[in-house]
Amino acid sequence: MWNGLFFGLVSLFTPQASLPDTADMKLEIEQFAQVYAIDTQRIHVRESTMNNPSPFLTNSGITTCVLHVNQHADAKRVWSHFLNSGHDGAEPAFLAFTSAHELTHCMLSEKGKRVSAKKALQDHLGIQFKNNVHFEETLADLVGLAYVQKVMPEHFEVVYKRVKSIRSDFSNRDPEHDSSGALNPHTIAFADQMFSKTDTLRLADSGAQ
Repeated sequence: MWNGLFFGLVSLFTPQASLPDTADMKLEIEQFAQVYAIDTQRIHVRESTMNNPSPFLTNSGITTCVLHVNQHADAKRVWSHFLNSGHDGAEPAFLAFTSAHELTHCMLSEKGKRVSAKKALQDHLGIQFKNNVHFEETLADLVGLAYVQKVMPEHFEVVYKRVKSIRSDFSNRDPEHDSSGALNPHTIAFADQMFSKTDTLRLADSGAQ
């Protein structure tokens, strides 16, 4: 979700927010699986300490997708910066967004999904993505926002504005992650419809964290 260019602008004095443990992330995956068609048997969660600024990373393949919770100090600082929206109580919604973002990468690693989803989103937006990374990051942001809108609608605007602001602010330095042009209610709904499994769901487990 993030790269080194982003971390370069995050102060070393930024507090290190706590990241969820693997048990919490497994609850997030179970909740996400209720809303979107995802094979949870493919998903594995690992706690890692990578020299990488991203708090969460995925390694995706056709048969397995590993979601890493990166406990490196740099990743914790980036997570703190992301959470700094000025709104208390929204952290569970930011976690819901981020987990959905990463799990979208897992969904796209299933056979045939990446090609069909890319074509559908390009046709909807009337654009050609710069490359597959730009497409995946854009779709992951859209699905992440759609997921928050479903499970924590009271925090949707806070997360939406924070994600769009960060993607816009860092667009020149990190164009492959610049989804800002696609982040609008109509396209969020379109992305949701591509993967949506059911409209019946309970409140997200993350709300109790």
